[in-house]
Amino acid sequence: MILIVDCGYSSIYKLEDLVDQYSDFKTISIYDITLKEIQKLDLKGAIISHAHLSINETNVEKYIEKIEEVFKLEIPVLGIGVGHHLLGVCFNARPAYEPYRNELVDIGILQTEGIFDKLPNEVQLIKDNAGTISIPPGFQLLASSDYSINEAMKKHDKPIYGVQFLLEVSGNFGAVIMDNFVNICMPKEF
Repeated sequence: MILIVDCGYSSIYKLEDLVDQYSDFKTISIYDITLKEIQKLDLKGAIISHAHLSINETNVEKYIEKIEEVFKLEIPVLGIGVGHHLLGVCFNARPAYEPYRNELVDIGILQTEGIFDKLPNEVQLIKDNAGTISIPPGFQLLASSDYSINEAMKKHDKPIYGVQFLLEVSGNFGAVIMDNFVNICMPKEF
């Protein structure tokens, strides 16, 4: 089962619909996350959702406290959109100003394995956010665009990923990335 941490995303149902194509899931509001409650679930991975907020203009300490509870489970984690920003801040990334964009963006993929397996070196994906983050210490840059250096990243020693674009509205490319993440969470046995 995949945990979807809802950070207050108005289109959470789109993310749920995409995840549902690949795995069972449970959505919990970020405000309701407790380690005791999520340990009861048979979780194989977690997704931190997008939200319509700017980490440059919002006090994110309570979000960070809750996300750090998810890291204690030692399962793969994927931050999407603002979830990518929040995940990065948990690991000491610096937020930076970037103008709001709600558009299809050309993303250059630097590592075509892991979450970008089976994709070409350049894809078009939807961004719907403002701001960006630096690459946190201990993370590898996976994808970049003309608008943001850090479009996607991965922690060097753990399956913790962040993507600045929105998989749930990015068509087939977004679906392939989600499929790849679910496969990382639940590797198939032969």
